[in-house]
Amino acid sequence: MFGQKRRKKAEPIDWPRLQALLEDDDRRAAIARLYPDPRHESFLTGLRRVDAEAAGDVVSLGRQVFHGARLAEYPTLAVAGMLNSGKTSLVAALLSPAGRKRTLRGVANRHGTHRFVLWLPSKWRDDESLWRLLLEDFGDAVGHAPELLAEDPEQAHQQYNNRTGGADALGVPLVATDEALDALGVGLLDCPDIVSDEMFGVGSPERRRELLGKASTFCSAFLIVSTPGMARDRSLGDILKTTSDLMPGIPRLLAINKIRPGQTPEEVLESFQPQADKFGVERVYGAYDFEIPGSEPFIPKTVHDGDESVQVENPAEDPLPIFFSLSPQPDENPPAAISHDRLLTHLPKELERPEASDRFLHGRQTALRRSVWDRGMRLITEDAERSLAQTLRARQTLFETTISLFTRQDAAGNIAEVRMHQSERIVNQLAAAFCDAAPWYARWGVRINTFIQGRAKAATAMIKQYAPTAMAESYAESIKEKFKSNKVGHLVDPRELDGALRRFGAPLTLPHWFGDQNNPLDPSAWQQTMETILRTFDQNDRVQFDGQQLRAVAQDMWRQIPRHKKLAFGLTPLAAMLATFGSILMLPFDFGTSILANASIVELLAAAGLTAFSAYWAGGKNAQTLSTQAAVEQMSMFYVLMCQHIGVDPGEPLPTIQIKQSKHRFPTPNLPTPPAAALPVDRSLSVYRVRDAFEKELAAILPRDR
Repeated sequence: MFGQKRRKKAEPIDWPRLQALLEDDDRRAAIARLYPDPRHESFLTGLRRVDAEAAGDVVSLGRQVFHGARLAEYPTLAVAGMLNSGKTSLVAALLSPAGRKRTLRGVANRHGTHRFVLWLPSKWRDDESLWRLLLEDFGDAVGHAPELLAEDPEQAHQQYNNRTGGADALGVPLVATDEALDALGVGLLDCPDIVSDEMFGVGSPERRRELLGKASTFCSAFLIVSTPGMARDRSLGDILKTTSDLMPGIPRLLAINKIRPGQTPEEVLESFQPQADKFGVERVYGAYDFEIPGSEPFIPKTVHDGDESVQVENPAEDPLPIFFSLSPQPDENPPAAISHDRLLTHLPKELERPEASDRFLHGRQTALRRSVWDRGMRLITEDAERSLAQTLRARQTLFETTISLFTRQDAAGNIAEVRMHQSERIVNQLAAAFCDAAPWYARWGVRINTFIQGRAKAATAMIKQYAPTAMAESYAESIKEKFKSNKVGHLVDPRELDGALRRFGAPLTLPHWFGDQNNPLDPSAWQQTMETILRTFDQNDRVQFDGQQLRAVAQDMWRQIPRHKKLAFGLTPLAAMLATFGSILMLPFDFGTSILANASIVELLAAAGLTAFSAYWAGGKNAQTLSTQAAVEQMSMFYVLMCQHIGVDPGEPLPTIQIKQSKHRFPTPNLPTPPAAALPVDRSLSVYRVRDAFEKELAAILPRDR
């Protein structure tokens, strides 16, 4: 029976010690933020970021556990039920006549209970520290400091019915005292009616069940009032499940009101037994409908207390339901005589037993464990996993964008050849190597000595130095036009970069820039970022070929050209090369500095009309190795710069790229470390990890399963 169950005494939870751990953001912190600004984050700070209400519940439950030892001596019975179940009539039956007048009873919605009303013994208010603690603890449970119930019955009815407060007032509880509860030594929590819809405008069913679960942590037992027709009702199961899930330690009781004489007590018990067994209901009470004359035999008038017969009070001018525990044995139920401890009015005595206090404390501790482990740890762990998964998707977008801009792919999506950023450094290096390695006959018409003595300061100067004729300038112009029309290489400007990012899913993988839209939340900032990425890459791209290997490849290439061969337009091979290189350096003068000219060496040589050179470079192992090595370095730099400016952790190690049969790991680029505040947090995808050390220490202070 209720109150008699023995359980191992719960080990006390040291809330101050646990709270210190949950608030630590230093060496014992729960969360490590890995990006953008590495730092530690406390359990409660991280939980507030993910779910502020869940963090508040942990703190409230912790305080309740801390206060539980004292409040266990002051039990409260929660009474909940559906609209028109007679819930408040049950509460009123335990109050004084003056208290009954302040309760709101009836069958219409204007008589419904739409706020929590906590009735406490009057003498508890005489102890100022106890009273303050009770109100604080009750506020922690429900989530809002309570207000006093008006002494005037009409005003009290308006508060009960929440006629002016609206849905928000549902969570603002009311408190009242009553002298009749002094003798019982128990508080009564009259809970809001559980309604089936939100038509009354005073709180949805979901919100009511949520608050009901929170309020249960304040109570020593939970009594759900129902009617015979709800034996298989889903709403009743929802209420029982709510109290079972959120406060598993406290007893759950059922009170079946308005039983008609056509059903015997044992039949009523049998109809509710499946629900009772499923949700751990420890006792089922019943009360017959006193308004039906045929109910008289089932309404106890007297009960026996040992050898004595005790009159059951029930004023004729204001009759109330008389609840008694139902027995499966017919001869133990009315009309047969029953003992006084079968009456609901005896329940408060059972709540005062040590076993009931232990269960009350155990219930609070269990609720705190569940709030920390099952909810809090789950939420921050899922958030950390989500942050990593989100970052991985963002990385893939930036990685695939990089590949698309720096390679040429075949129809199957495989990389056919790599494209390099034809920077001034690379172009000058190629020009120097080809000039140095060129045989004497290939230099005819080219002022090679001028090239050796000094580097060009601008593209036009380079054309005049390397290919001074008008024919060469015209040739360079034609190569430039091929770049512009994407017949050669790939010109990357801010618009092209934006388009590539979108093609690879940026609106879906970069929520800090796009939200849930197809276009950036701040188009101007996004455009500026595209320009900055290209400009910064151009400024930082110091990648160059291995000089010795490049000279060897250049010398070998020249050996492939037939002697005295001339090209179209009357240019020598070297002049054609230099005109091509010069055309590349002329591109920024047409498009501005926020543009990259990416092309493979094979494409450049083919554009210059050097078919033999192009074929050599495409098939030569050393030439391909030389190009791949430099291109991969550039790709790595571009990828990391995009990550820095878009706010994505590039990862460690960096990605690997598959080029034909070989895999190449992106090397760590030589880039200046960006300042910690280079991007605002809302322009970055944060990455979190739950620290194992915290979880171990938490398990030592608050064991998960008890």
